Amino acid sequence: MTVSRAATTGSGSRWDAVLVVCLGVVLMSLDMTIVAVALPAIGAELNAPPAVAQWLLLGYSLPVVALSLPAGRWVDRAGPLPAFRLAVGGFGIASALVALAPGIGTLVAARVLQGCAGALIGVVALPLVNDAVRPEHRGRAMSIVLTLIPLAGVAGPALGGLLTDTVGWRTIFLVNLPVVAVALALSGRAIPAVRPGRAGLPRPDRAAVLDTGLLGAGATALVLALSLPADAPLLTAGLLAVAAVTTVAWARRPDARPVLGLLRMRRITPSLVALLATTAGVGAVNLLVPYALVGAGASTTGLVLLVLSAAMAATSPPAGVLADRVGAAPVVVAGAVAVLAGAAWMLAAPVGPLGLVGPLLLIGVGNGLFAGPTSALVLGATPAGMVGAGSGLTALARNLGFTLGPALAAVTLGTAVVPLVLAAIALMAAAAVPRRRTGS
Repeated sequence: MTVSRAATTGSGSRWDAVLVVCLGVVLMSLDMTIVAVALPAIGAELNAPPAVAQWLLLGYSLPVVALSLPAGRWVDRAGPLPAFRLAVGGFGIASALVALAPGIGTLVAARVLQGCAGALIGVVALPLVNDAVRPEHRGRAMSIVLTLIPLAGVAGPALGGLLTDTVGWRTIFLVNLPVVAVALALSGRAIPAVRPGRAGLPRPDRAAVLDTGLLGAGATALVLALSLPADAPLLTAGLLAVAAVTTVAWARRPDARPVLGLLRMRRITPSLVALLATTAGVGAVNLLVPYALVGAGASTTGLVLLVLSAAMAATSPPAGVLADRVGAAPVVVAGAVAVLAGAAWMLAAPVGPLGLVGPLLLIGVGNGLFAGPTSALVLGATPAGMVGAGSGLTALARNLGFTLGPALAAVTLGTAVVPLVLAAIALMAAAAVPRRRTGS
């Protein structure tokens, strides 16, 4: 594993670095959802129909998924501080461009740039945390950072609606700039400029550009296929074929061998499968609950979904502490069991706000136990010099899960069978992870 700063200096864990990473992660996650409630206002001001305005969401989410693996490989060669500043600074510049965009075309283009920077933030975050804290603190540090991803995502629509109604939709992007400034100001003292074998901002070579093109095309085709309505089966099949062909073409290239080597490791692949299944289950629940509560009112639905987020937030930090003490694998299995139990309870629960509180509470507790220790498992098993690639795989599994879950739930709308099946897959995958203490 990459030698942490704490281990290198002989000092304790650098929690100031974790704080700086948290600021970046909040930015990345918040902007995935903050724009959703502003789409009608943006469309009205810029004369954009809903079908075009929806690209403000896809224009951000597509790069976040498509660039996860290529960015992870690049991060393994880049200096920690320059990479973080490029990601966060680029995010700030893109946010300003979005806020100042005069038309829908430039707005979508700026959102794509923002998504590229967001992808880099998501990939650079976990290696920075991995380097900043001592091995015995990694579980809790990962849990803190990864708790903020869903929490910021849940807060996005509420904050976006408030800003849009009071001061206008452009402020939902301008609000990023003070956070960017604080993160950049604090990063100089908290994050090291170089690591052994990692310095500056390496220029992507020709092979890296080709890998990015293949992986980007495959991930983009997959996300678009999952986003299409059910009445477009031929187009969906065509996009899935493109995703399969480009992925196979990438896998046959020599540069894919290090990443494929990670996927052959017994501690990594089951953890990634479990992470993908669990995040897909949470994504499915987020789609199913509003439809189950039709007629209850938006505020009631929001409060019910808040139970899920609150349970995750309350459980995740102690889950990290527990993982540091007893090992991540048992905590991950316990989380998967809780998610499975919550999904089964949801399937049998009476429809209504009160009937869903208990199942959502249990699913939230399970996900809180699960998220941080799972990422710690992946990075703990990743060889030195490949932590960025491991982080990229983790980000890819997480983001694909959040995209896949709602798409699967839409096919069986009205039942909780999809979260139940996904939770069962997560439990089986988690149970397959070999038992060993994280950091040992």
